[in-house]
Amino acid sequence: MLTGQFIGKGSLFVSVMFLSRYLSDTDFGCFLFSIVLGQMYLILSDMGVSLILNRRSSMRPADTQELLSTSLTLKIILSLLGLPLLILAGFLLNMSSERMLVLGIIGISVFFESFAELFYSVFRAREKMVYESISRITKGITGVIAVLLVIQFNLGLIAIAFAYVVRTIAALVSAIKGLRAIGFSVLPNIDKGKLKELLISALPLGIMGMVTVVHQKADNILIRQMLGENAIAVWQECLRIVELMLLIAVPTLLPGALFPSLCRTFRDGGYQQQTGYMARIFTGLAVVPALSILSTGERFLRFVWGSEYLRDISSQDMQLCMYLCLAGLAIVYLMNILLASLLAVNRIRIVIPVTTAAMILVIGGNLLLMPVIGLPSAGIFYVAGNLLMLVCYWVFLKWRGYSLPIWREALISILASVPAFAVIPLTRKLPFIPALLIPAIIFIPIWWFSGGGKAVHEVFPRKPE
Repeated sequence: MLTGQFIGKGSLFVSVMFLSRYLSDTDFGCFLFSIVLGQMYLILSDMGVSLILNRRSSMRPADTQELLSTSLTLKIILSLLGLPLLILAGFLLNMSSERMLVLGIIGISVFFESFAELFYSVFRAREKMVYESISRITKGITGVIAVLLVIQFNLGLIAIAFAYVVRTIAALVSAIKGLRAIGFSVLPNIDKGKLKELLISALPLGIMGMVTVVHQKADNILIRQMLGENAIAVWQECLRIVELMLLIAVPTLLPGALFPSLCRTFRDGGYQQQTGYMARIFTGLAVVPALSILSTGERFLRFVWGSEYLRDISSQDMQLCMYLCLAGLAIVYLMNILLASLLAVNRIRIVIPVTTAAMILVIGGNLLLMPVIGLPSAGIFYVAGNLLMLVCYWVFLKWRGYSLPIWREALISILASVPAFAVIPLTRKLPFIPALLIPAIIFIPIWWFSGGGKAVHEVFPRKPE
């Protein structure tokens, strides 16, 4: 599963790197903004159906085909209802006719992607993640090839949007083949009673997902409306570097491979040690890219996004946003440990009010501060919003009798990084590769022998239960 995520998402990252050098500042910003709106549509077209399918299929394997058929019907209804809302959002945001066409094509891409994501739930429930991995890798490689062809023949933004449709169709076809290989079909089931019951069951998770994605994407809308499409491009350049690191924890380890053991530790009373070890590991993971990017500075951003990476935004603003996103990475890691803990003890109702409060903070704060200081406002409230959720979840769990030692363990990882951060002023004068690697090489042994190695062995045992 991790391999599929990295190759699939990594290929997407590479294709965006190529596009950053090929498209103009405004076209690049428009394309990334359309993807942001498409991600919101992806959540709307699912509304928690995939999670319900995953959970029920895990508990009742014999009912998987019936559950899949009912879920597929509901997914078709939700996707068709959501697509006009995506177009309406473009109109409300005063997008030009060409931009609207790009948004519509991206919407079609997301339409196909949403069905692939539904089928991934079956693979996870049946523990056949190899088929999900094959589908994601197919999507990633097809996307890179399609983008390279567009660039080779000097085609425009609309052709690039169609390239994304091609990649999602390839993923969907691969996923359907995987379903058939394990004995399932993709025939819908039109049973009003079962559809209603499934929708009612999925709706709370869907609302939670919508609130979460609005919190995550609201700043992009504000940036576009207040600062322009080139500012969106710069902000997305910062976020996409961080999101590549988030792949390790959020879609794979915390809700996936590590979740069963986390549930057992809450059941058996060893949750403090387990969550502490997780905090030590994931804070260490967040420190490594921070060291490398701080050491190389503008050279790293130029290497990833090309010589025009600033897109008429000041270098100071760009770097400040990047550093704030890196600080936010550790916070998001810790917040997801607590979110997984809430799921383990079945206390997820707190998620909606807390995420709503964070969303209000992000929107309100940016409305006040963005006209004054510009793009760094997005970075400040990226940190503030996630920090608010982290603190609220920790306080809520402590109130419920679960005191988690994440602060102490995270601090130990941060203290282990002090020598590496201290040499950064010296490494900045070195060539790019040594500057990129040396601080991390200094940090990792110190972190390992200060307790990080023990945490790794405890969280990832050689003989898992």
